[in-house]
Amino acid sequence: MPNLNTPLILYYSTFQKPQDDAQAKIFNHLETSLSITLNDFYPLAGRYMRNGSFIDCSDQGALYVEAVATFRLSEFLDVAWEMKFDMLHDFLPCEIGEVGEIDDPMLSIKVTIFECGGVAIGMCFSHKFSDMSTMSTFIDNWANKSQDIVNPLELGKNSPTFGLASRFPKRETVDHSPRLPRSSIKVNTPVRIFSFKGNAISKMRDELIFKGDRNRRPSKVQLIVALLWKAFVRIDKANNIHSKASLVQQGVNLRDKVVPKLPHNVCGNFVSTAVARIEPGKGDGVELEGFFTILHDSIRKFDNSYAKALSDKDYEVLSKPFMEYFQNITNNDVDFYAFTSWCKFSLYKADFGWGKPVWTSTGQFAAQNFVILMDDQEGDGIEAWVHLDQKRMSQLEQDSNIQMYAL
Repeated sequence: MPNLNTPLILYYSTFQKPQDDAQAKIFNHLETSLSITLNDFYPLAGRYMRNGSFIDCSDQGALYVEAVATFRLSEFLDVAWEMKFDMLHDFLPCEIGEVGEIDDPMLSIKVTIFECGGVAIGMCFSHKFSDMSTMSTFIDNWANKSQDIVNPLELGKNSPTFGLASRFPKRETVDHSPRLPRSSIKVNTPVRIFSFKGNAISKMRDELIFKGDRNRRPSKVQLIVALLWKAFVRIDKANNIHSKASLVQQGVNLRDKVVPKLPHNVCGNFVSTAVARIEPGKGDGVELEGFFTILHDSIRKFDNSYAKALSDKDYEVLSKPFMEYFQNITNNDVDFYAFTSWCKFSLYKADFGWGKPVWTSTGQFAAQNFVILMDDQEGDGIEAWVHLDQKRMSQLEQDSNIQMYAL
């Protein structure tokens, strides 16, 4: 994994009076419950040793920051997108690139209380330890500790296990993972959220099922990836003098690929990538169903090869997609897009005592051709965080299919 912090922010309306003693209680309560949670997730209190590619579980602790906003949560949620995006960094405890050195925490938390009593919990997890499944398990565990939940079944399913090291022992390899700039100053990456509501996704799904196999029910993630990929191919054709191949890389959680499947609370990085490809000039005239089929087939091929590879502990098969990923990022002969899905995780169920979040967001990534897919608050829709250059972003906003389904 690259040396970066994965940013995530949860926003809550608490409906509490913004009194000083109420703020202090919220701060102290979250700090105490965080400390208790780190007893279970002890690697997050350690430090990453790049030279040896291991985490020193030294109990140095996580970074915890308290802040008070001089405006209401509703004012932030209602502000124009450009201003809202610029403000995301203010709710995070550190830079995305401040990671990987021996003094950098594996976990950083910033709790911001708004004038109305609302709360934003900004988190940065080192990707050297945490994939989204691990992050979600940690958040659920912390929320349970904050509510003093004593139900052993509830606590058990959100208590981490670290058994991956016994299945895939550490190899003597040097960490050559790419580094990001430690500061986001001067980084200006256009980002826009395209919101696909549940009814629009249902309409899209009905049209695909009507044309194809009625027994195949496309997932909402695969539908949105196919829709965006179709738009990207059209845009690239309009901008490129020479036709190029188009590649889409999708992150895949490996916990349900092994036999038997692993529970979600197995923590660490246990993900890989599936790659779908369209050869130069082959995307012309391909309908949405065609893009979906290519994506679906790439995942099915991935499943078939990885089930055996994971059982045989075949490191080469496990590492090959990452090598292909890094090679294609800098390949001028292909148009390359990376998708990661944070859907179906329990982010909108994380209740610290004030109910469920009213919104979840990520932060500012210095990335291009990168899409993060997140559930919307209703659960049946998707918010697509699309990172493109300004020219292609404007073209994407004008795409007829995007305008048909997205808000």
